[in-house]
Amino acid sequence: MKIKELINKLQQFDPEQSITCYSEDEGLKSIQGPIQIFEVLSVSEVDAQASRLNDDAGKPWLKFGKTSNSSKFVLLEITSDI
Repeated sequence: MKIKELINKLQQFDPEQSITCYSEDEGLKSIQGPIQIFEVLSVSEVDAQASRLNDDAGKPWLKFGKTSNSSKFVLLEITSDI
C-alpha cells in the first residue's frame, strides 16, 4: 500500500479514532481464540535493503542502513502492549 492510498482510506474515519492493527499471518494468529491486535506507536522513514530469508523463499526482512542497494521505507512501529 502506498502512503496516498493509506491517507485516502484513513480520511473516511473520525480523525480522533484510535488505530488498531491485526494480521492473518500464520505465525501471528491463533488457531483458537481471539485475534491478536497491535497499536501503532510511531511512523518513521528509514534507509534499508529488503530481502527474504532462506534464499529468497522465506519471510521478508530489512537490513537497515544506507547503501548503494538500499531504498527508503516508511515504517509503522507497532506493539502488542495495548
